[in-house]
Parts: sequence; structure tokens; C-alpha cells
Amino acid sequence: MGHDNHTPHNTTPEPDLRSSPHSLLATKFLPPVSTHEIIARPRLLALLNAGLHRRLMLISAAAGFGKTTLLASWVRTFPPDHPPVAWVSLDAGDNAPLQFWAYVLTALEQCRPGLSPLPVASLSEIPQPSWQAVLATLINNLARQSEPLVLVLDNYEEITEPAIHALLSSLLEHLPPTLCVVLATRTDPPFSLARLRAQAQIQELRAEQLRATSEEMTAFFWSVMDLRLAEQDIQAVDARLQGWWAGMQLAALTLKEKAHPNDLLQALQGKPRALFEYLVQEVLKRQPEQVQTFLLRTSILSRLHNSLCNAVLEQQDSQLFLEEIERANLFLSPLDEQRQWYAYHPLWSSVLRAQLERTSPSEVPGLHLRASQWYAAQQMHGEAIQHALQAHEWSWAALLMEQIPRQDLWSRLEYALLPSWMEQLPREVLRERPRLCLASAQSLFWIAAPDVTESWVRDARRAWTRAHLWEEQTPMTRDAHGPEAPLHLLGEIAALQATIAGFYHGDAGATRAFCQEALTHLEEQQWAARVQMAFAQARANVSQGYVERGALQLQAEWSRIKAKGDQTLESIYWREAVWESTMAGKLHQAWQLSQQAIHALQTLEGPLPTQVCWPYTYQARILHEWNRLEEAQHLAEQAIELGEQTELLAFLPLAYTLLLRITLSQRRLEEARKASRQMEYAWRNSPSPYRAAIWSSVDQMRFWLAGGDLEQARRWAREVKLRDPLDSPLARERQDVAFAHLLLAESQADQALNLLIPLVERATVTQRWNHVLEMWLLQIQAYHMLQRQREALSLLAQAVHLGASEGYIRHFVDGGAAIAGLLSQLREQEHQKEDLPYLETLLRAFKQQPVAQPTHLESEPSSRPPQQLLDPLSAREQEVLRLLARGASNQDIAEALVVAISTVKHHISNILSKLEATNRTQAVARARALGLLSSDHLD
Repeated sequence: MGHDNHTPHNTTPEPDLRSSPHSLLATKFLPPVSTHEIIARPRLLALLNAGLHRRLMLISAAAGFGKTTLLASWVRTFPPDHPPVAWVSLDAGDNAPLQFWAYVLTALEQCRPGLSPLPVASLSEIPQPSWQAVLATLINNLARQSEPLVLVLDNYEEITEPAIHALLSSLLEHLPPTLCVVLATRTDPPFSLARLRAQAQIQELRAEQLRATSEEMTAFFWSVMDLRLAEQDIQAVDARLQGWWAGMQLAALTLKEKAHPNDLLQALQGKPRALFEYLVQEVLKRQPEQVQTFLLRTSILSRLHNSLCNAVLEQQDSQLFLEEIERANLFLSPLDEQRQWYAYHPLWSSVLRAQLERTSPSEVPGLHLRASQWYAAQQMHGEAIQHALQAHEWSWAALLMEQIPRQDLWSRLEYALLPSWMEQLPREVLRERPRLCLASAQSLFWIAAPDVTESWVRDARRAWTRAHLWEEQTPMTRDAHGPEAPLHLLGEIAALQATIAGFYHGDAGATRAFCQEALTHLEEQQWAARVQMAFAQARANVSQGYVERGALQLQAEWSRIKAKGDQTLESIYWREAVWESTMAGKLHQAWQLSQQAIHALQTLEGPLPTQVCWPYTYQARILHEWNRLEEAQHLAEQAIELGEQTELLAFLPLAYTLLLRITLSQRRLEEARKASRQMEYAWRNSPSPYRAAIWSSVDQMRFWLAGGDLEQARRWAREVKLRDPLDSPLARERQDVAFAHLLLAESQADQALNLLIPLVERATVTQRWNHVLEMWLLQIQAYHMLQRQREALSLLAQAVHLGASEGYIRHFVDGGAAIAGLLSQLREQEHQKEDLPYLETLLRAFKQQPVAQPTHLESEPSSRPPQQLLDPLSAREQEVLRLLARGASNQDIAEALVVAISTVKHHISNILSKLEATNRTQAVARARALGLLSSDHLD
């Protein structure tokens, strides 16, 4: 099959892997080479050429309909002035966003240097890339192109990861006319194509177009297979095969062996089982015995190479077999011009594997193991691990995973699948490997609930203890594939436990104890763990309110971080420094530090990693304080979008708290209610009483009071008093400040003062001027309630003087009318001349306050008419959505609905596409905004 046989001119660039990561296979960038004459198919050529003016060409049909052959022959016959083609042959190993987009961006870059948003090597250095930002920059770069370009993604049915589907759908929605995406797939992609169809931006070729015509079948049998069949036989084959190209090739192979046409036609008309039996009996078993053995045993390989086949079959003549099988047209295609790598047709490969499993099941593990060992020797660790898992050689697979250097865990593309590999290990095997348990905990720290991370790190310590005891008791008999327990690994475990204790619990005592243990065991070259430990110690000081000590602890590590050039640690350093400067009341310094943080996270090409959401949020906090509310909201929403893209659970509660604060200042109470619900949902996904206290307790209280919900505020106060006090003095202080707000709302000014006075004294001693100013203003309101005007004005004068140099505004304005009246009185006093310009600024801000929007806080989102989706959710998708909103995992959903996990993933992909979301968190948030979920779905 194919196009007219004019002189081919291949416009697909040859891949240059010298500039690409070694884990990218050159053969995946090349259209497969045809092993026989190409049948002219001008009608399909016209359809493909017509589709170049649309965003998407979808070539969708079952296996064997010639999708890849058609596209390969199409691009190889392009004239010199035709748009270049970026080709990617996908496989199951590309189901991680990092791996998938690395191939796509590399293919595009090879066609148009400078088009990729950033070098693939830079992409691999970002622990959690902001794919939406990467795609936005790619789209902008494409929009600046004057010449068109074609991107072919072959075998797209191999992709099952919902995040990839969602991102590709987003790319297609915003694609400029300079790029046409071609998807060749056995099944339709699991995202909605309704919008593209409505916009006439999709060209679809399906089985009815791809089927061979009678003329094409005749040409194939005569010209390609050298079979002079009678016309009635061709018509009979056509009636049975309905233009199925793979079936035609099977027919030709068997008919050349003098099989009776009626036997073939009967098998092809039957069920898949009959076809399977026919392929085995009439194709496989007609081959010489040695060829059969070669075919069956090499069917475990997704790609075949002479050396690899020799290793798997334990022989030295595999090249001869490969050449013989290719000459015999036994569904073997070369993957490169040099014919070093080959692949079987997927249908043929599946038949061979099934036959191998049926006839020689005991051989299969050994074949996979030898393949794994060959790949390991070639330093192709990803393939080595995958075959080790298929061999069920769990210890060998675990050892290969453990051999990944710590610094490479999140920087090399081939390791993007590490979490999914670890999931395939039996639980009891994984729990015995301290290094893998630690790797799980490290990978989950920012994106999973704290108890999940803590469970893994506890398992790491227990596994280390068992392995260490075994090494001590039997030093001469250790299994070569068994777990290792060096002391420096215990140091890494303790450093992570210190981080968890400091970040999630604010437990200074536990943090320092773990740090001391880590110091005992860490080696000097383990500098990253040592820096991690320093961060934990700084957080311990902050949790006790000693901000200045925490800042000094960080500064002591800066030179080492800078010297190593570790982008991740740099981003954490800046984040912590900004936070501490903000608490110290140094807003201008915090702004400068956040600017440096953003700059440190930028690449030369422009896109930002998701971690930039932290400095964005801190800048939005400062903008809010400076009364630049619209700018603050815009930046906060940007930060939330970035955090949601990778479900950064550790970050989202902070961002939604800030959004709540901004909407309260804007007096948009309906939006504040939404932000409050989003914040509560985020805390349920990532529960941390310590961080909830220091981040959200005061703003949550202000929201309840703004809506007149005193009962909810009192209920929270009672619950806090009944629970054990938090370890962190800072967290307890923030809860007390929230109590003070409630006491003032209940006109209990004396009690509020009694509560605030010791808090102010402690915050003053520790120089947390942001908190001092906040609590002074609450004291001023209490004095005003008690008609102690002289004390109120005196303290207000101090507050004005403190706030003037840093430009504080919202602290004052959010204090309400009482503060405004007192500021007016203060302006008239002679001794305030120095701060008069600042006083005028504050009073103008009060006059610019927006009018509060009417709202009914008790109403639920579902009480409003839901907005209409272009492609509505099915009943089953609505069930899945409700379970997602409750935080259910894929396994939970599968069990609840009694379906396979693959079916759950399919439904989730559809939900993400229809809601135009890139992850579960964003989908649930948008569903609530659309009125698709009511409150009971979130409990």
C-alpha cells in the first residue's frame, strides 16, 4: 500500500542523538522502512494533503489496516518544498509525561532548531515541569513560525496516561495553523474531539477509507506478493477480508504455500481465536523449526537487534535469521536505514507471544531475564528494569532501580517511570528495600498526603534496620541482589524525617533529633542531604517563632547550594528566605528575594517549573498587602494553575488561603466562599494541623465572621481547645490570633486584650514585625471598643510608624471603620507630621474600598443552574467525578464501580478533557464551579 512511486524525497530529519539524552532512541524518530513495493493510493494521498490545513489528522483503525505504512510512504514521497515532518513512534514506555514530551519536543527541534521551548536536557533537570507552561511557550513559538510543520505520533494507542491525553488535548485546542498533528492509533484517543469537529479542524481517516479497493488488492497480490490469483479468488478474499491489509498479507503467505483458499477464507471469517489458530498452523508452523524457535523466543522483545537476540537465545547467528525472516515477509520491519534494529508487526508479535506462553511458559522468564541482563550491560537501565519485572526477577529488578544514582532519579528521562516500576514490585519486596522506600517517600513529598510520605519513610527505616542486622549476622553470605544498609543511607532517611517533622508538624524537638542522627551518619559528599537537613533546622527555628535564627541557618548554606548549581535546592532556599523575610515584616526585601527565586527557576528559553508557584504566591501576598488587589489575584490564580497541573498538594492550601484573603479584601463574599471551600478541600487532601494553623486559621476565622457565621467560628474554637496543643509555639500563636478575632466579634474586648498582650511581647522579642503589626491592630480595636481612645491612638501611632517604611496597607484597611476613624484622628495630631504622607495613603485606601457584593453563604454551588458543557459528562463519568471529589484513588474507584483500572483511567481522561482540566484537582474545582458537584460529594 502507499502512494505513487515517484522519486522519494524524505523531509523527515535524521535524528542527531549527540545533542539528545542517551535514553532517546534514534529509531523512534524515523518512519519505518518498507520491505516491499508500495501500492499507489492517490485517493488517500489527497485526503492526507487536504488534512494539512487542519489542526488534527486522526488515522484510526484496528491493527493491520496499514496506518503506519500509509503515513511512512506519504512522508517519504514529499517534494523538497513540502513541510518537514517530525515523526515519533510511540510505545508503552512513553507513558510518563517527561518521556512523552521529550520525544515530541526533540522531534520538533530536529525539524526546526529553536522551536522547542527548552533543550530536552534542561527539561530533564526540572523535577516537576510545568507542562502547561512548556506547551504555552511551544504554541507561542509555533505561532511565530511562517512555515508549516507536521507532527506524526504513531501508535498513539500505546499511551494510557490521563495527564498526557489532557495536555495533548489542550495543545490541540490552542494550536496555531503552522502545525498539523497526525495521530495514528488503533483506538480513538480518550479525549473529546467534539470541539475540533465543530470547528472543522479535524480530518479523520478510518477503516472505511483505509480498506483496500479491489484494484489495490489485485495490485498487491500481483506486484508485491507475485501471486497470479484468479479474479474470482480475489473477489472471494475481498468479500471475507473487507480490504484488511494484514489479512491480505496472511492470505498471500499461505496461498504461496499452496494452502487451499477456502480454508484460509473460513479462518479469516471466524472469530479472533480462529484467526490465531490459522496464523499458527498456516504461517508459523510452515516455517523451518529453527525459524519457528527464533520467532517465538524473540517475540518478547519490542525491538530486535542482532546482539540482543544472540543474548536472549544464547546463540551467535541471529543476524542470519533476521535477514531470512525479512526476506520471507514474515511481518518483520527494519526500524533504521542500516537495518540494525527491527520490530515485528504488533498483530504477529501478539500471536507469537501467546503461542510461546501456551507451548513453553517455563522458558519465558529466562528469556526476559537474559534480555534484562543485555540491556543492563548496554547501560539501558529502563529497558533492563522492564524486562526484569516481566521475568518476575524481583530482587534483580529492585537492584537495578537502586543503582540509579540519587542525583539522576528525577533528572533523566528513562527514570520517569520509576514510580510505576516500583508499583509492579510485590509489596513485600519493595518494603524490604530501604533505598526504594526512601525514593518513594522523596518522590511523594510534595504531591501526596503527609501520612503517605511518612509511611514510606518509616518503611525505609524498618527495612534498613532489618538489612543492617542481617549484614552484621551473616557478613559472608549476603545475596548479591539483596538490599544494602550502609550507614550513610540511614543518614538520608533521618534527614528526610527531619524535613517531614519540620515542614508538616512544626515539631522542633523531633526535627533536631533527626538532624543530629543524620549528622552522625551522612558522609561529606552527601551534600544534598546535608542541605536538606539545614532547611529542616531552619524550619524548626521558625516553628518556634525564631525567624532570625532560621534566616541565619539558611544563609549559612547558600554558598554550598550556589556552588553546586542545584536548581531544586536553590528554589527551596529562596522560598524559605522569602517566607521568613515576610514574617520579619521586610516586604521590600521579600519582594526582591522572590524576584531572585523566579529568576533562578527560569531557563534561557522561558518556561518555568511548577515550583515557581511558591514565589508567585509570596509575591501575590505582598501585592495584596500593598493594596494592589487585582494584580495579587491574577498572580495567585497563576500560581494555583501551576500547582494544580502536577497536583502539588503541599502547596495548594497556601494558595487557596491567599485567594480567600484577597477576595475578602475585595469584599466579594461569594468568591470568598468558593475559595474557602477550595482551601478546605486542599487541606483534606494534605492534612497538616501545624501548617493549617500558621497558614489558614486566621483567614478562615475572618471569612466566617465576614459572613456572620459565628456558630461555625465558635465550633472551631471549641474543637481546637479540646485537641492536644500543637507542638509549635508559632502555630499556637496563630490560633490565638484567630481566637482574638472571634472575641472581638463577640464584643469581648477585655478577653481579647488579655490574650493578645503576651503574644505581642513574644513576637516583638523574636522580631516578627508582620505579626506584631497584625496583633497591634487587633489590640487597637479592643481599646476602641472599651473607649480607651488614648491607648488606642498611642498604639496606632506606633503601628503607623512601623508600617510606613514597608508600605503596609491592607493590615490597616481590613481592620474596618474603627481603624479608619482612629487614623483620621491621628492625622490631626502634631507629632504625626513625619508619617503624614503615609497616613494620607491609608485614608485614601479606605475611601477606595469596594462595595460588598450580596451573597448567601449558606447556598451550595449546585443551587445555581449548571453551565452547559459542549460535550456533557456521561452518567458513568459523573459517578467517577463524584468519587474523585472524595479523594478516591484509581483502585478505590475500580473497586467501587466494579470495573478495571484501565477503564477508570479512560473515564478520567474523558472527564479531564470535557472539563478542560489537566489533573484531578483542577477537574474537581472546575466541576464545583460549574455546579456539577454539591457539598455532599466532598464529604
